Amino acid sequence: MIDRIFRWRPGGPLLGLLSLLALFFLLLYLRGQLGNFCSLANLQVLLHKNSILAIAALGMLLIIISGGIDLSVGSVVALVTVVTMQCYRLLHDGSQASLPGWLADWFNQAGWNWGGLRSPFWPSVVAVLAGLAVACLCGLINGLVITRLRVVPFVATLGMLSLARGLAVWLAGRTRISFSGRRPEWVDDFSRTSSDWLIFSPGIYLAALLAVLVFVLLRFTILGRYTYAIGSSEATARLCGVPVERTRLVIYSLAGLLIGVAGILLFVHGNGGDPNAAVGLELDVIAAVVIGGASLSGGQGTVGGTLLGVLILGVLENGVSLFDVPVEVKYVLIGVIVVVNTALGNWQRRRGQ
Repeated sequence: MIDRIFRWRPGGPLLGLLSLLALFFLLLYLRGQLGNFCSLANLQVLLHKNSILAIAALGMLLIIISGGIDLSVGSVVALVTVVTMQCYRLLHDGSQASLPGWLADWFNQAGWNWGGLRSPFWPSVVAVLAGLAVACLCGLINGLVITRLRVVPFVATLGMLSLARGLAVWLAGRTRISFSGRRPEWVDDFSRTSSDWLIFSPGIYLAALLAVLVFVLLRFTILGRYTYAIGSSEATARLCGVPVERTRLVIYSLAGLLIGVAGILLFVHGNGGDPNAAVGLELDVIAAVVIGGASLSGGQGTVGGTLLGVLILGVLENGVSLFDVPVEVKYVLIGVIVVVNTALGNWQRRRGQ
């Protein structure tokens, strides 16, 4: 049974990626633009832009395998960018102008104005940890609402979608906030599409490391087995002694942490905190996981398939941009790919039964 659960059949997503590449190779060759598509610079841009989607998709993968869903990804990512930026500005230069008035007054009265710190190291560390903690807390709240209040994941995370977005807008003072002075060096390093000695952006290696960790978690740990068991049949998992509620709390918290990392990367790529950022990101994330072979009913999904799903979306967007076609064409193609891939997956499962 374990071999059946963890067996990865790459035919669907891998075949889809190869077919998409072959199509773009042919079309771009006929247009004389194949060199631009196959260049190292284009590959660096493609991977850099999709590192955020890849990390967020890893968190969504854990949730979908367990039979859940998370619609709050985009809002939580936006909240992380705002919290990270506000914490950095408060600690590094004491800038409280962009905070809501009563909150800035409270900081002043409490003596919590740490402006004037010369080194950006500790403000950066605290700001990043604050952003990750907020994302993890959002995931934990989702898990508590689902397990304690018995609210279905769709409704629970839909509520978090509005809550997190509202908090982001409020904390940012309804405006985008950026660095008041020179950016820290680590922000510059992560914001580049390439690295002088690593070839690719550091965010790509971070995504690869997290992918390995999630793979190990799903493949070799008890938590991973519990995740698949709950998604396959929650009732059976309970009969087998699986602590379903506790496992769901851990899953949503870990997913929140991964989404927080994606938020930190967006904070770096976007050069600050934007309460209106990442609108609709949750749809791209769900699409990537589903295209990668995961089932929305739970119990199926792999890290390799999810990364292939991210690559399919990235190659699709990158290739379409080279043809200068309207952005709506991309959304139409993504919708077609999701429906066709899901239908083929269901057909393969019926044949295997």
